[in-house]
Amino acid sequence: MAPKSAASLTPASQPAPAPDPVIILRKKSFVERVMVEGGVRKGEARQMTEAVLKVLGEALSEGEELNIPPLGKLKINRQFEKNGDEILVVKLRRKGADTTDAGASEKSDQNPLADPGEGR
Repeated sequence: MAPKSAASLTPASQPAPAPDPVIILRKKSFVERVMVEGGVRKGEARQMTEAVLKVLGEALSEGEELNIPPLGKLKINRQFEKNGDEILVVKLRRKGADTTDAGASEKSDQNPLADPGEGR
């Protein structure tokens, strides 16, 4: 049997493209965005941001589902402790691309989350 010619060999596969870098929004930048969006001074934006984050964190720790347009609906999938830290695995469901109409979603009585196992 004759050896395969170079033309019949398959070329090496191309290396996989590098994944997109993770962009992390830090608290300082978050407060600045709130300041710009709300049209308030930085001190006011910081106080309100910290209050909102505290309330959200406490509600999630207590196992509450959150339905807060335009953010969306947050539901805890799993909650456990690891190395003294509270770990919450949450599901966030957001309306389509346009999340600016908070009033319409707030008046809805429908549950937008799928039942477990639905859609698989």
